[in-house]
Amino acid sequence: MPVTITPNLVERSQNRYDLQLNLQKNLMTLVESCRSVADLCRKVDVNRQQFNKYLAGQHLPSQKILQKISRYFMMEVDDLFRSPLEFKSFYEGFENELPMGLRSSKEFTHFLPLAKNSPEQLNDYLGVYYRYHNSSIYKGRILRSVTCLYRAESMVQYVTVERFPLLDGSGKIGCSFTYHGFCLLLGDRIFMIDFESKQRNEITCSILTPQHRRPIRFLYGLITGVASTSYRQPFSTRMALGYVDKGLIRREHLRNATVILPSDLSVPLEVREYMTGDSSTILWGGEG
Repeated sequence: MPVTITPNLVERSQNRYDLQLNLQKNLMTLVESCRSVADLCRKVDVNRQQFNKYLAGQHLPSQKILQKISRYFMMEVDDLFRSPLEFKSFYEGFENELPMGLRSSKEFTHFLPLAKNSPEQLNDYLGVYYRYHNSSIYKGRILRSVTCLYRAESMVQYVTVERFPLLDGSGKIGCSFTYHGFCLLLGDRIFMIDFESKQRNEITCSILTPQHRRPIRFLYGLITGVASTSYRQPFSTRMALGYVDKGLIRREHLRNATVILPSDLSVPLEVREYMTGDSSTILWGGEG
């Protein structure tokens, strides 16, 4: 099957040779994020011998193979043809980091067999959400981040992206954090456990009440965060997920990830009512 090249790709590269060279180098970047070529091929379900030809620049993958690769690494086919420098920055950036260790750990799946029995029951909950909770960094404000629940290797996993603006009022992003974790359904509660993938010094746990009406709009619960450093206290506060879209996180979703006032009208009324009030504040570790 011939590879479909979109106009955007044509604008970025002058000819087919440039595209193939970009792809060749970008596939090597993806291999470096796995244990080996064989490990990547096993995860993506592609023929290793054929994949070696892609790495050598001898063949261009079919559209089907490109879709397999891009789907596994949570990106678009077009992204695989970016210039190598742009691709490396794009892939290693906070928008697309993936929990490789989590996905490849047999011990993890054995330790949490319940997580492997939850996907069918959580299938209706897959997709992109805006996550709202009181910020532990910007006191008196709500942190709106982006969470995506997706199914991978017989489990429901998720990624959450937080973006914090600079304090100078410019609207520019000062720092960002990406969390990777897994979901499981136990009784009538959804449990979400994750780790922060850049500094690797924080674990958060969320407990949500499923919504039995369809379509799903909001999930409500609590979030607790614990950092490995004594400079940051453990905290717990109310949290709400607002359903946005099917599929994976896109750039238009990330543009809405920021810190806002509780009175901001972009916060759904249902969420504002849940997030405000005497019982909605943060409970810090060590407080009575």
